[in-house]
Amino acid sequence: HVLYVVDKQGKMIESWEQHNAKFVRPHRVLINPYDPEKHVWLVDDGAEMIYKFTHDGKTLVQSWGEFRVRGNDDKHFGRPTDIAWLPDGTFFVSDGYVNTRVVKFDKDGKYLMAWGQKGTPPEKRPGYMNTVHAIAVDKARRVYISDRANDRIQIFDENGKFIEEWPNILRPYSVLLAENQHFWVSSGTTQKFTQYDPSGKLLSSWGTFGAFPGGFWG
Repeated sequence: HVLYVVDKQGKMIESWEQHNAKFVRPHRVLINPYDPEKHVWLVDDGAEMIYKFTHDGKTLVQSWGEFRVRGNDDKHFGRPTDIAWLPDGTFFVSDGYVNTRVVKFDKDGKYLMAWGQKGTPPEKRPGYMNTVHAIAVDKARRVYISDRANDRIQIFDENGKFIEEWPNILRPYSVLLAENQHFWVSSGTTQKFTQYDPSGKLLSSWGTFGAFPGGFWG
């Protein structure tokens, strides 16, 4: 059961065994919130692939990358991690563990551009990244990047122009923009979920390390 679906009680109701040969290390399963057909997208950083399936999983509609072939051009990825969409279907890929860039595609999946390059402390300059692990887009079309190993969030416009950074956000493993545009981060260091307003002001946090109810580990 590499990719499976559960109901709200946690009971498995589907398992997409027919696609198992395509998967190596599935990293993220997503649905574009603007897509009325609710296609299911899977980011597989081990396969170096992104897959788009029909909602029922019966058909692979489209794919990007070359299976188990790593690269840094318009047709390859270096362990991609996440996807975020604009309302018109344009999407951004955080790429990723090996590559240190964001890749932009149009609504039909055509490559448009990429930005970002490798940079670790003390070179925490704008646009330099280290483990591009998650991505989100707000209603103003700003792109938020989890620069995980550099302990920060970098914010760009949709064409890769640097806007600002939010420093000292430890190991941002995953990010989420809520409908009210508050920004949520899960930290792999503090084991907390933190909430920020659109200006980057910390509003609240919760969680602690532990394998018990209310505790988290990574």
